[in-house]
Amino acid sequence: MSQTERIYWLDAEIRGGRYPNAETLRSRWEVSRRTAFGDSKFLKERLKAPLMFDKRRRGWFYSDATYSLPYLALSESEANTLCKTLLVAQEYLSPTDSEPLRQVVEKLQTYLPKTSHSHSEMRGSIHLAHALSSGLATDCEQAIQWRKRVEILYYSGRRDATTERVIHPYALLMWRGEPHLIAWCEWRQDIRQFFLGRIRQWRVLEQERAFARQEGFDVEEYLRRGLDMLHGAELVRVRVRFSAYQARWIRERRYHESQTIEELEGGGSSVF
Repeated sequence: MSQTERIYWLDAEIRGGRYPNAETLRSRWEVSRRTAFGDSKFLKERLKAPLMFDKRRRGWFYSDATYSLPYLALSESEANTLCKTLLVAQEYLSPTDSEPLRQVVEKLQTYLPKTSHSHSEMRGSIHLAHALSSGLATDCEQAIQWRKRVEILYYSGRRDATTERVIHPYALLMWRGEPHLIAWCEWRQDIRQFFLGRIRQWRVLEQERAFARQEGFDVEEYLRRGLDMLHGAELVRVRVRFSAYQARWIRERRYHESQTIEELEGGGSSVF
């Protein structure tokens, strides 16, 4: 994602009173802390935003609520990507949560250059299978920011059972169109991933003290050690052979950053 998109997102978060900080910016856009602080510096110094940091809320805010984000020139490629990003977010959020985003889209329309795809055409090309309960994503983000424990009622498809858990949210991310929460589970006493579409009920434990993150845990390293969102206790090297017919599609995809594709006689392929 370009800096332009992150700046627009950061501005919307600040105006929404959500007090974003470098950690929420880093987690949402999967960038380094250096890049996150660079974005805030750009917003303050180059775009002359009255950006301040609230120590109590541990996030940024505007000291002047009348400040308006100046026009940011977008290339056609950036404009297309920004539109698609906003449309995807609207599709997976609940109607209540997507309303502020809809307002942002309307504000941006006058700044976006004409593209070869209409707004409705792009919307029709995007479909996400799961919708979230109203407010769930926002509560998860705030729990991550303030390090608040969350009590959830979670359905496990593998075990076909629903359990009550208390978790420490670390990061919220979209993976191939599906929102996942990486958190420490008090019940399992380990890091777990929770698909937000399976959280039946939730409650942020506001009155309790902030939790301490597991020492040495790094989200990026955790993701690199898995295959998509699948993780085990140990690293396992896997080789999968595909027929010539299936290899047509396999060559188009990348399942892991370390993968290598070896072409086989007869048109098949081996991925490891």
